[in-house]
Amino acid sequence: MSGGEPALGATELVVDDEVVHLPVDVDPALTYDVLLNGGHVWSLQPARDAEERRGEAVVPWPKALRRHLNGRADIVLREHADRVVVATGHHVFRGADHRVVEVTDSQGNQLILDKYGRLTRPLSAEDPDSVDAFLGKVDALLATIRDEAGLPAFICYGTLLGAVRNGRLIGHDNDVDVAYLSEHRYPVDVVREGFHVERVLRDHGWHVRRGSGSRVNVRIDHEDGSHRFVDVFAAHWVGDRLYMPQDTGFDIPPERVLPLTTVELHGRGFPAPADYEQLLALTYGPGWRVPDPSFKYETPLWLSRRLNGWFGGLRTNRKYWDAFYASTGRKLPTEPTSFARWVAEQYPSTRPLVDLGAGTLRDSRFFVRKGRSEVLAVDYSGSAMRLGRKPGKRLHRELVNLNDTRHLMSLGVRLSRTDEPVDLYGRFLLNTLDPDGVANVLRLASMSLRRGGRLFLEFRTPRDRGRPKAFPNQKRVFLDPDEVQRAIEARAGRVVHREAGTGLAPFKDEDPHVCRIVAMWGADPDGGTRGKGPVSSGGS
Repeated sequence: MSGGEPALGATELVVDDEVVHLPVDVDPALTYDVLLNGGHVWSLQPARDAEERRGEAVVPWPKALRRHLNGRADIVLREHADRVVVATGHHVFRGADHRVVEVTDSQGNQLILDKYGRLTRPLSAEDPDSVDAFLGKVDALLATIRDEAGLPAFICYGTLLGAVRNGRLIGHDNDVDVAYLSEHRYPVDVVREGFHVERVLRDHGWHVRRGSGSRVNVRIDHEDGSHRFVDVFAAHWVGDRLYMPQDTGFDIPPERVLPLTTVELHGRGFPAPADYEQLLALTYGPGWRVPDPSFKYETPLWLSRRLNGWFGGLRTNRKYWDAFYASTGRKLPTEPTSFARWVAEQYPSTRPLVDLGAGTLRDSRFFVRKGRSEVLAVDYSGSAMRLGRKPGKRLHRELVNLNDTRHLMSLGVRLSRTDEPVDLYGRFLLNTLDPDGVANVLRLASMSLRRGGRLFLEFRTPRDRGRPKAFPNQKRVFLDPDEVQRAIEARAGRVVHREAGTGLAPFKDEDPHVCRIVAMWGADPDGGTRGKGPVSSGGS
């Protein structure tokens, strides 16, 4: 059993399927690492994470880890700062003695829980050459923002923290943080400038996706096909307070930030705020020099509400789906779904089709094979869109955030001007969106289908809530078919087919209760009689 230097008084660590039972002599204020079969997967701080049950301190296994806890594991609890092992144990999770617990992605890379409670691939997994190449591209990204967008840019948050502590990236971190400094004092102007910065980055070849009105992510691709992300934040003052969404806002004068200075990171010089130590103390507290992988931002409610009101949040569940497809995507079926087969059989067509929430593209490829002149596969998960073979001449893919009205309106305008009306297709799409996202999908249909074309939807209903699930931990919302139909009709659409029940979308041992809806906004594109009779229904 490895993971650190054993202490003379190392004790037996007791765990079960639900919790870690902390030894009585742990220091509540210290940070401890949890290792499973030698891999560091999680860090905890008893004062913050422990709860009392029957007179002892326990820490529940984090939700993101639970789906990996199936099999036998040697477990180590060690102090993070000096790596001294304080307790060791062994446990067989779910009684599966024939398996070994592995907290890895689909390529076998070790994962670790980040400060947001999500499993990520840590930077410590990269070899020195990969780190150097990555930082070279980060340097080039900062130069693009500085030279092409005309804004001072610098490293920030955990990246700055690692550079100042020891000149290295924080090993348990999984991305790089940079910011640019806006001169604007009104949030609406900061947002407008942010879209300008996004366009500049795209024009210079960077892969960009927007997370909010004040933040974008830039994807950095490695030669081996893997990738990392750089978070780009818009720092700005409102009054005397410097905001660096999404987590911080504190009183600090401009001369503490400008002019920028330089700090060293893995042998490279990077721009940093003038008084970076004060900025780090305000961000992480007076103990910022001591490594703490269990650190979590405690954003005050007033600040969270203020930043959300100013800049919104356009990345709902994106990291969850990225992690899901990265770890599970290659295990998913490659054959088309029953809904895609039904659409192709009942509504054969050569018209272009837009697959909304395309996931692994299995239905998109099927529609190409069935004769669609063109298929556009749309999703907001980069992990999903990178799975499978490259698109062909008639299959195109595009990252689109359906929760972002600006993104959606741009797509809707394009689709409304195509040479030929399109069909829109969304299987289980609505179950993954927030209410604004659902409204946006119907707005897209209203914009795109006035000249003809159909909207095909399949979604889980409230009657599916308690039924068995192949992926029970997936985040879902359940939609009432009557409410969906009323929303379509409120946007001048008409439902020409509707059915609901089980037996429509079986998968493994799961037989969900789903609703299928076909809706139109214009004339029947095939000149047939579909939709002229009453709406059919198999219940709701």
